[in-house]
Amino acid sequence: MVSRTLYKQKVGQFQKKKLSKRLLNSNFSSKQFQRKFPIHAALHIVLDGALVGILTIVTIISSVALHSQYLWTKSFTKLETTRDLNRRILESTSILESYLLKNQKLSRYLVPTKAEDLIYVDRPKQEETKKLFEMTFKGKLLERISSLPIKSGY
Repeated sequence: MVSRTLYKQKVGQFQKKKLSKRLLNSNFSSKQFQRKFPIHAALHIVLDGALVGILTIVTIISSVALHSQYLWTKSFTKLETTRDLNRRILESTSILESYLLKNQKLSRYLVPTKAEDLIYVDRPKQEETKKLFEMTFKGKLLERISSLPIKSGY
């Protein structure tokens, strides 16, 4: 079936509607609008500038917030790692202490105590302990190093 019409068919083309010149030149021209309503046009310009400023401030603040959140996450990850390492060190220290106490004969020298058995001594003055520490630190260190037994292996 072939349909016949009075209008020519334009295949692949769209008809364009043209706006009248009167409508284009009426109130949509920015220069004429600024001449007619200068306060209104100035208000629009100010509001456009304010909106652009607000958008830039929001993007800047968002980027700062995201960056600080990234830094906080990174620091918290380091803190978790440090806590885990600290826990592992404490566990290994307790394992080593228990091993040494089991294998050494120190346990017979250790005596269980009570709070009543403890002796409280007054703290010495800082000046005296500082002088003693400074004078004898090097000598004590050298003496300790020289008196340590040399063990082979670990």
